[in-house]
Amino acid sequence: MGTTLTNWWDNGDYAIAFSRGNKGFIVLNAGNSDINVNLQTGLPQGTYCDVISGNYDNGRCTGNEVHVGGDGHAHFHISNSSDDPVVAIHIGESSH
Repeated sequence: MGTTLTNWWDNGDYAIAFSRGNKGFIVLNAGNSDINVNLQTGLPQGTYCDVISGNYDNGRCTGNEVHVGGDGHAHFHISNSSDDPVVAIHIGESSH
């Protein structure tokens, strides 16, 4: 990606999040409880396709979508009991 790791977040219970500059953002929840947080993604405003649950195909996302606001923040709710307790978004899978 050619970018640095930024916007680090963790909850002290095996849930982490970070961005790769302004190119991508990932949230992982391997903890003992759900996470329900607003985080700085470092990404431009837009709607992003979570590439863990689907992909951007013919102008629409086949999985979950993440909405990043003008300030770069987005809301993430990830159950620790989910089959895939991960969300990954990047600028190649978005509509601005």
